[in-house]
Amino acid sequence: MTDRFEGRPWRKSAPIETRRLVLRDFTFDDVARTALYAGDPAVARMMAPVPLPFTEAHASAFIGDVLASNALGGGLGLAVARKREPDALIGTVTFAGEGAAVEIGWWFGRAFWGKGFATEAVMALIDVAFQAPHLETIVAGAFADNPASLRVHEKLGFRIIGHSRRTSAARGCAVDHIDMALTRADWQARQSSASEGTSGA
Repeated sequence: MTDRFEGRPWRKSAPIETRRLVLRDFTFDDVARTALYAGDPAVARMMAPVPLPFTEAHASAFIGDVLASNALGGGLGLAVARKREPDALIGTVTFAGEGAAVEIGWWFGRAFWGKGFATEAVMALIDVAFQAPHLETIVAGAFADNPASLRVHEKLGFRIIGHSRRTSAARGCAVDHIDMALTRADWQARQSSASEGTSGA
C-alpha cells in the first residue's frame, strides 16, 4: 500500500532542536500561553487571521486545527520554547500547502522579540520543509508596517515577489502586505555559502 505521506518527511520531524530552542508538538497545555501572547494587540495586529480579543477558546481551536493538519500530513505546525523551559511556549512556526509550494508563518510573544528567536526557529523549519523532494518554493510575507518581520524574511533569503492587500481580523480592515518567496535553489545556495564561511573561519 502506498503511504499517503510519501514525499512529506516532515511529519516525523518533531521535536527539532536548535542552539537555544526546541520546536515541539503542541499540547492543550499550551492554550493559556497561546492566548496570552497571540492575544497581545501588538502581536495580533501583525497576523491576518487573529481576532481581538483572542481568548483561550480561540487558542484551543487553533491548537486543535494545527494538530489535525499535522496528522493529515499537509504541513507542520510546532510550538517554540526555549530549551531551558521546554514546556513554556514562546511562539509558533507553521507551514502548510499542496504541490510544489507551501506557505510559512510564525509569531512570538512580545517579550521574546529582538532576540533572534524567530530567525533561529524559522531557519530550522525551512530545513525540514525542503526535505520534501517535491517542494520547490516557500512563500511568506508580512504586513508593510511590520519591518521587524520583513528583516527576518530578508535574513533568511526571502525575496519580494509582489504586493497585496490582506484583511487583518484584529484591525478589521485590509492592510498593505509584502509578498515574499524562497526557492529551494536560493536556500541551498545560502546554506552552501554559510557552510563555506564556517569552514574557512
